[in-house]
Amino acid sequence: MRLKSLLIFIFIVYAVLNFNTSQAQCSSGSPQSITETQTGAPDRLLNTYNFAKFNPSLGTLQAVDIHVTTSGVTMLQIINGDMFDNEFKKIRFRRVDEIDGPGFGTYTINDTTINFPDTTIGASQTPPPDDPPFPVNGDHSNEWWGKAKAPNNKVFDATIDPSFFSFYIGSGSIGLDYSIYPAFSAASYGSHVSLNYVTLATNLNISITYTYCPNSILPIGRVDFFAKAGDNNNVELNWTKANEENNIEYGIEMSTNGLDFSKIGTIQSQKPANSSTVVRYEYNYHIPSATNGKIFFRIKQTDALGRVQYSAIRSISTINKEISLTLYPNPASDKVILQFGSALKNRVQVDLINSIGQVVETAAISPSGAGSEILNFKNKHTPGVYFIRALDVVTKKQQVGRLIIK
Repeated sequence: MRLKSLLIFIFIVYAVLNFNTSQAQCSSGSPQSITETQTGAPDRLLNTYNFAKFNPSLGTLQAVDIHVTTSGVTMLQIINGDMFDNEFKKIRFRRVDEIDGPGFGTYTINDTTINFPDTTIGASQTPPPDDPPFPVNGDHSNEWWGKAKAPNNKVFDATIDPSFFSFYIGSGSIGLDYSIYPAFSAASYGSHVSLNYVTLATNLNISITYTYCPNSILPIGRVDFFAKAGDNNNVELNWTKANEENNIEYGIEMSTNGLDFSKIGTIQSQKPANSSTVVRYEYNYHIPSATNGKIFFRIKQTDALGRVQYSAIRSISTINKEISLTLYPNPASDKVILQFGSALKNRVQVDLINSIGQVVETAAISPSGAGSEILNFKNKHTPGVYFIRALDVVTKKQQVGRLIIK
């Protein structure tokens, strides 16, 4: 059979979370946006694309917009390695593309199955050699090349609920997983047959857009706010104010996720005798022992007329060394090893949490004197991104690790 060189085009255009950006009015000015984009071909069937999280010091996050487009070429090949002509039936190629990330779970971008007509492929060599493998003929008469073409473009729209914004706020990165699942099959009488997807060339474009309300300038002069980690789990907060006035209240606010703040203290303004004097304020905050990770601070200023403005947000890192969690293997299938920084002293509750925040499995680990423990999954879980949360039931300290289940 003569070589058939057929180009295969799989074209998918897909938008994830491409919703209308929130147009809520900011307290000062209009919403602003930041977009980060990554392009190129995935180098594996499972790729994680890491994007910088939203820096809360810029303002208040209003919306998260994730946009994905992908297109590519797939080459399919069958080689008949037997010494006789071989008829191939039920030739089928299926490709599934998925995107997975916090706040929207796993979505199938493309699920395409292409059925090909039956074909006969010539013998690999005459006379046949004594033992396989059979060499390929120079004219490639024992090869068949096929093509697959995706259906019309697909578009998906969804909105991340604000309750999931905490995944996208802070320092570090947020990971979006892109997976490709190819399957090429055929039925034949031969025993020395190769079915290959020679290339899965894919062009991918992923972007995240953060829409936010920028922090306002505090009224009646400028405030410079700083936060510094001190000794014994203390945080030193200080700010300076030029052109200070009386009857201004400074509320010191704290958050563990950069989104939800609560008041931890109040200081009243002090107008200096000389109006050109810059006033300095200080406040010390003791970090609770159960706190782990980043904590955020800001100053809420309320003037005599009741007008409210906020300072920039500052963050401090806290690390719980009693439970320093490492997960392996990662990806995992039916079990995972939890490696702690030191031997456990107390019982630990372990929760397996899916990407939309649901606890899908819970286990209790008792101290065994070792620094690692094996967690065997009770159930078969859908492949995707999960989180494992280990909570010391006595100290209430916890650590969360990211896990991919395959």
